[in-house]
Amino acid sequence: MSKVNVRVSEQPLRKLLLPAAIALSAAFVVGSAGAVQAQDEVSAEGIDGTWSVDTSIGSFDDFSSSWVGFRVSEVLNPGGEVDAVGRTPVVSGQLDASGSVIESAMIEVDLTTITSDRPRRDGAIQRSLGTGEFPTATFAFSEPVDLLSVPVEGEPFNVSVPGTVTIRDVTQDVEFQLQGQRAGDVVVVVGSLPVDFTSFGVTMPTAPIVVSVEDNGDLEWQLFLTRDADMAEEDMADDEMAEEEVAEEEAADGETAEE
Repeated sequence: MSKVNVRVSEQPLRKLLLPAAIALSAAFVVGSAGAVQAQDEVSAEGIDGTWSVDTSIGSFDDFSSSWVGFRVSEVLNPGGEVDAVGRTPVVSGQLDASGSVIESAMIEVDLTTITSDRPRRDGAIQRSLGTGEFPTATFAFSEPVDLLSVPVEGEPFNVSVPGTVTIRDVTQDVEFQLQGQRAGDVVVVVGSLPVDFTSFGVTMPTAPIVVSVEDNGDLEWQLFLTRDADMAEEDMADDEMAEEEVAEEEAADGETAEE
């Protein structure tokens, strides 16, 4: 696999759904009193553990779920200049965190399931991406990322992330700004990464009504992550065990003092 260095300067996120995503994650967290209590107990312990992309939150119909996609400008005749947008909810992956540090992260996207706002362009998108031979794209952190402090409930965070993106077996080094927010034991993150798609070996699609398609565009994503249940239960069990050990030690000390 070839590797091309691409360093992306900080840019504002465009047309992403952070406010709606955060509101949805908050609604998800407060779905039931019992769930809230359990999540509050876990949340109090910070973000230690393994967090996985949760595809059960929201709906892809209104893009309130986890998704990854692209945005490219094109000129149509008739139609003029428009944005070609394609997205898929078939996303998986996880990150591992300790303290305020995200130690590693890997996200995988099923490119064969990308659909656009114009179904008639979907076939051309699949051919351009070569999904028959290269069905997946991946993103990974290239080094640990320190958030500087443990994310606080309801407060957005913004961090610069070095990583790699692989499309069509071409891997590029990238750096971008990741924005997110925590609601209970759910974290939502959004991001946008300007790329030159042809540098990944993508041939921009053509059609009789397409006058031109830009080589450059944006990769975009919105991801909900929830802590793995096994890890959350393990953390709570460890806390209970520690409390029991402290109680036993205090009882033993009391008996010794009486003697």
